[in-house]
Amino acid sequence: MYGNFVLLDQPAKPQIGERVYLGDVKSKNETWLRDTLFAYSEIIPIDEIDSSFGPLVPLCKELRTDAGRIDAAFINDRGRLTIVECKLWRNPEARRQVVAQTLDYISALAGWSYADLCEQVATAVGRGGNVPFEIVRRRCDTGLSEGKFGEAVSQSLREGRVLVLIAGDGFREGMQQLTELVNRNATKAFSFGLMEVALYRFGKSQFAVLPRVLAKPEVIVRYVTIVNVKDAPMIVEEDSIGKPKRGMRETPLSNKAHLRTWWEPILKMKLEDQEQEQPFWLATNNVVLNMPFPGIQIKALSIVDSSQIGVFLSGPKAANVTMIQKYLKRDRRTLLKELPNGTDIRIGHRWPIMLMRFDIETDDEKRAWIINTLNAFVNVLRPRLKLWYDEAMR
Repeated sequence: MYGNFVLLDQPAKPQIGERVYLGDVKSKNETWLRDTLFAYSEIIPIDEIDSSFGPLVPLCKELRTDAGRIDAAFINDRGRLTIVECKLWRNPEARRQVVAQTLDYISALAGWSYADLCEQVATAVGRGGNVPFEIVRRRCDTGLSEGKFGEAVSQSLREGRVLVLIAGDGFREGMQQLTELVNRNATKAFSFGLMEVALYRFGKSQFAVLPRVLAKPEVIVRYVTIVNVKDAPMIVEEDSIGKPKRGMRETPLSNKAHLRTWWEPILKMKLEDQEQEQPFWLATNNVVLNMPFPGIQIKALSIVDSSQIGVFLSGPKAANVTMIQKYLKRDRRTLLKELPNGTDIRIGHRWPIMLMRFDIETDDEKRAWIINTLNAFVNVLRPRLKLWYDEAMR
């Protein structure tokens, strides 16, 4: 939350700013926000976000990639790239789109060389030459070596070591889970952060902007080691904080492709709750929807070559599930009335809310049942989990 913004240039008559939002004021929109951040990059609190990407040197706007045009691109003298996307968060679709855009941009940039970056920046700014190097040398004046700078940029791009910063005009419910959603879908090493830019109006034509960091970046890295065991390899995955997670035996690649195709209609399902993010695939027999209670998810299960399907509430860590036990116990009776018939609630179980079926044979019928059940679970549990989280944070 912000307090009132007050100008004290005339102490006897202070001016109190009026909080306004992009889109509510003529000419103050996503483009205006992008242009403002690009022209005055010093207002971006890069030291608070990730100092290794500073100082920010404006590179270009509308950087063209195979995945689309990036709103604004910045770079520093160590060859680290920062991309900024500006969004009006009043639209629930914006959060879904920004996840897909972010991951597509990172994948596109990871295939670039320094020459590719030079070509696209030159196109964006309308002049030729080694534009990124020239811009940084003129701005930083650090005795920069052209060769070493190019090598540093190429390495950062190749490794996907890019800062992705999403700038919005106001906090909206559910934004806390955006970082987690991006993390779970990430396949490259990059940093991701959220920044809110509050806009204040003084009189008719004077405005002030006040940025704040909503979520500091976390470097997203996945290390996977294949350990040989009898019959099939076992995947031992380490997440970005280095804690090993033992998985199930690896599914052959052909089966993985089959699984992705099987789940595709569910990944594109129409959600009745417009605030709910789309489900994502775990490259196994599950799809997942993140909930507003951090660490809690709704999952769908379908076992290959089996009639077993189900939808259940769970979490990647037992501690997360434990946090909601008292609320489950308290509201169990009401939940059973609202959830689909046959739903089982078992306090203390790793899947405390679960509905399974073993009597549906065709794939189309299975997918239809999963889509209907996921919508039913989301409609009942998402608002309840938000209330539980608000209660837990008091």
